[in-house]
Amino acid sequence: MNYRDLREFVEVLESENKLKHISAPVDREWEIACIARWVLECFGEGEQFALQFDQVRGYEIPVIVGLYSCRDFYARALGIDSSEILNHWSTALRNPLKPRIVTTAPVQEVVATGGHVDLSSLPVPVWTPGRDGGPYIPSAGIITRDPESGVQNMGVYRVQVQDAQQAGLFFGTAMQHGAIHYAKYCKQNKPMPVAIVIGGPPSLNFAAAAKTAYGQDELEIAGALAGFEIEVVAGETVDLLIPAAAEIVIEGLVWPEKRFSEGPFGEGLGYMNFAAPAPVVEVSAICRRRDAIFHGYVQQLGPSEGHVIWEMGLLGPLWFYLKDKLKLGALTDLAVLRGSAGLGMLAVQVKLGHTAEARELGKVLSQINFGQKTILLVDDDIDIHDLETIQWALSSRVDWEHDIEVVKDMQTYQLDPAILAALQRQHHAADKPPYTSCMTIIDATLKCDTPEVSLPGRSHMAKAFERWQEYGLPELKKRQRLERLLEKHSDEGIQFNLAK
Repeated sequence: MNYRDLREFVEVLESENKLKHISAPVDREWEIACIARWVLECFGEGEQFALQFDQVRGYEIPVIVGLYSCRDFYARALGIDSSEILNHWSTALRNPLKPRIVTTAPVQEVVATGGHVDLSSLPVPVWTPGRDGGPYIPSAGIITRDPESGVQNMGVYRVQVQDAQQAGLFFGTAMQHGAIHYAKYCKQNKPMPVAIVIGGPPSLNFAAAAKTAYGQDELEIAGALAGFEIEVVAGETVDLLIPAAAEIVIEGLVWPEKRFSEGPFGEGLGYMNFAAPAPVVEVSAICRRRDAIFHGYVQQLGPSEGHVIWEMGLLGPLWFYLKDKLKLGALTDLAVLRGSAGLGMLAVQVKLGHTAEARELGKVLSQINFGQKTILLVDDDIDIHDLETIQWALSSRVDWEHDIEVVKDMQTYQLDPAILAALQRQHHAADKPPYTSCMTIIDATLKCDTPEVSLPGRSHMAKAFERWQEYGLPELKKRQRLERLLEKHSDEGIQFNLAK
């Protein structure tokens, strides 16, 4: 099923008891984040559910979080199985779909402009209570336009509500596409129009977070991911096309050289980032549906909803590049290891018995620097989404003297305690990025004839599974780790011989 707006997906989750309503009044300044964090920490991948806060004190608009808190929800929001995510991304990137312009839109049912603009009318939560510099809109897609080419871009950047009519806009690095647009406007001494989109169709969130080529309109990618043209409408006060089916859109101008202190904010690496001067959005309009929903997601210390979206937005385009562009046939899967801060540890799965290709792939990935610290190469009998199996591969297939390569002098835009310690050793201050780091490539593939895996044979396990109901035990939920090991290792032992 393809979802044309956020609420269609919400209705499906609710019908399947995957959305829990909280009817008790809650405080946006601390309570929403704390409840969401308890849910993220205490319910596993198969137990996750989204939350809707129906009564936020002082506001009429409900807040919803957790819609994409696991790979299963992410895949369901695209109408696919979780095993199809990477190939679905490849198909979308091969076939971008231009948006369709309409003249009326649900998001413009209620419009406030001029002196009626009031950001404090929106229930924007504080996501790291007691630590953040204020309320943030973390789930928004920020639309800007290249003043030279006219091509729009949609990215995910930090937006801090400063007061009723101003918001801080932090791009992170000068390499972000929105930052490139802003630099061009500054060079022309003109204000940059922006549209901050909250609660669009699921594919909008996913496309906005993706690492795609400069000059690619993410609205086209969102359409391809969704399987239909995204409807867009002209902004009320800015010369931008905005998603017609969004819940809320904040329009405004970012003037050259105007800066306010923005931050601190809890980043995805799991640490607080510093406060620093950042550009300012002067809000010119707030557009919304009459019965709008404020969609936000937690993205500080992982696991979090933000990490899932971030990771898939990285892996989808990377998979497309490696498989479609470089034609690396030995590659079978990619994953960011759960808990590795959204990108720190990249697991790369290759066909069993293709160690040489795996090492070559590790070198290729080390040159595609997107902030990863570790590249872990494993065979395709290893489920790279299962940390227990990953630990088994590390414990039994890595010679720590010969199977680890350290790549030095890598640039990174991530600031973490390891980088801070390195800067301190060098007697350098934590200035603007990039910083110098290193990357580790770990080869955990099999490299010799190997003893049989100490599991019952596949045929015996299949017979026991067929009789499961007779045993009077709870229904089995098959674990991918076990399925993969049984598939790749026959009853007679491993299915290839490296000595041949």
